[in-house]
Amino acid sequence: MASFSSRVVAQITDERDGLQKVRFDDGSDGYALVSVCGTLEAGDEVVVNTTAVDLGLGTGGYHVVHWIANKRSQPTLRSGEILKARYLSEQIEVDPYIAVGQDLSGARVLLCLLHSQLGAVAVGLNSENLGYVMTDQAALPLALSDLLADLKRAGVVRLTATAGQAFGGDLEVINVASGVAALLDHNCNQIVVAAGPGHVGTASDLGFSSLELAGHAAILSALGARVGICVRASELDSRERHQGISHHMESILRATPTEIEVPIPLGTKSDWITALNHRPCPVNPVDVIDALQKSNIAVTTMGRSLELDALACSYIGASVSWLLGRDK
Repeated sequence: MASFSSRVVAQITDERDGLQKVRFDDGSDGYALVSVCGTLEAGDEVVVNTTAVDLGLGTGGYHVVHWIANKRSQPTLRSGEILKARYLSEQIEVDPYIAVGQDLSGARVLLCLLHSQLGAVAVGLNSENLGYVMTDQAALPLALSDLLADLKRAGVVRLTATAGQAFGGDLEVINVASGVAALLDHNCNQIVVAAGPGHVGTASDLGFSSLELAGHAAILSALGARVGICVRASELDSRERHQGISHHMESILRATPTEIEVPIPLGTKSDWITALNHRPCPVNPVDVIDALQKSNIAVTTMGRSLELDALACSYIGASVSWLLGRDK
C-alpha cells in the first residue's frame, strides 16, 4: 500500500506551469502538481506520498505532495466535462477537445518507444509544426517532464495533447486517435506519439509499456495516417536484449496487424523488418548528434547522454528524415 508522511515546505526550489519543486524541513525534496493539490508556499504543512522514494524507484528522489494540510480553501472547482486519473483521490476535471476531422489523412505519425526519443526527434527536426500526443502508459501528468518543458521553451514542440488518463497538455483528448486529429486541427501534421517519462520494462518480450504502440499503429493507419516507428537501438546499453536492435522492436512489429513504415539508415539490414510484414524505409539520417550538441537541451536515457550513443542516434536520425518526407 502507499506510504504517507507529513512534512513542512521549507523552500520552493523551482516552478513552471503546472509543477512546483520544493525542499522540505527535513532536507528531502518533493514536487506538487498544482492542478491536483493547489499552489504551495514556504511554511505549508503537507502530506506527501513517499512510496517511490522508500522503494528506491525512478522518481529522481522526489516525494509527491498529496495534500496541503493547513489550507482548507483550495481553488474553485473547474467546470470540466470529464475526469482524468479517474477514481483516484487525485482525479481532476478537464474539458476534452473534440476534433473537427473524421479521419487522419495528411498526418505523418511517428511512434516512439521511449520519452527520450521524443526529445532527440524534436531537436533533430527543429520544426515549428511538431505536435506531441502523450499516452497514459507512463507518467500521467505532462508537467512532470523536464524534457518536454525544455522542448517547449526551445520552440521545437509546438502543441501537446494528453490522451486517456494522462493530463496537463495544451489539449486534453480522450484517446490517441482523437489526439492526432486535434493536432491536425491546429496545423500540426508532423506528430510524435509516445508515453511520458517513467516507461516500465521487464526482461520479457511482452512486459513493457511501449507494446501499446502496436494498437495505436493499427488504429491510426486505419484512419488514414501515415505511420512510422522509431527504431530503438543502442551500442551502449549494458543489457544484452537491448544491444543492437532492441528485442522490443520485434514484439511491437509482430503485434501490429497493419503494415507500417520503419525508417532505417541507408545501408543497414532490413530483412528483420520485412520478415515481420512491415516496410523498411532506408533514408539518409539527419545528424541528430550534431543537433543535440548544438542545442541547450539535455536528452538522457538510462542516465547517460543520448548523443553518446551513435547507433541510437542514427536510427532516430532516420526517423527525423522520414518525418521530413525524405523517404520518397
